Amino acid sequence: MAALVLGRTGQKNIIELSRFKKVVAIDLPGMGDSDQPPEPISAEIMGNLVAETIEQTLQTDERFQLVGFSFGGIVGGQTALIMEDRIDRFVVIGSNALGLPIDDRAPLMKPSSKMAENELRDVHRNNLGIFMFGDNSKIDEMALDLQTINTRKARTRSGTIPHGRSLQDALKKLRIPVRGIWGEKDATAGRYLSERRELFEALPHCQAFTIIPGAGHWASYEEPEKINSILLEEDQ
Repeated sequence: MAALVLGRTGQKNIIELSRFKKVVAIDLPGMGDSDQPPEPISAEIMGNLVAETIEQTLQTDERFQLVGFSFGGIVGGQTALIMEDRIDRFVVIGSNALGLPIDDRAPLMKPSSKMAENELRDVHRNNLGIFMFGDNSKIDEMALDLQTINTRKARTRSGTIPHGRSLQDALKKLRIPVRGIWGEKDATAGRYLSERRELFEALPHCQAFTIIPGAGHWASYEEPEKINSILLEEDQ
């Protein structure tokens, strides 16, 4: 069974998972090297574009596990609705659009093209510490490189989509197994992490809702071994 990972932020997961199974990483529309999606941008339009890409990438009878981190999980929910008959499991990591509150956080610094490279990396380190990591000591050079690349190549803005409920609606319609994974210190969940657990555990097809101790929003990077172990469970 292949693993479909939405977005480049799963770098550490892709490297390890590819030792055991076929892994396909897809840049979301308007991010990375993907083309810009048509306006107005919505999770539904982007999910349909991702489904079309999967159809062109995998064999027609090839089944897969769909893994979506953050905005990738929101888009993945729409893709899962379209391709449900080929998906063995949908794993959501730290995504919003659940119709639940998003916690407040400190403001992020804005990078500028006028900044020197070391200044830009300081900005990214600050922002990763506020928004993405639970343990700032784990912000390494690879994380800074990925953040730099992703920020430069991100043309699609999520806007109000994460504040909606498109993922919640998709999860309630799906009949395939789903699993939620959140970092204990996820900045977007914050005080409302328990509400996310309750939403998932109320789904009749929820396998589990796992909280990664000490990890932030980017739990898949901070604790890749724990995430990879979950994603490989069905093969063990």
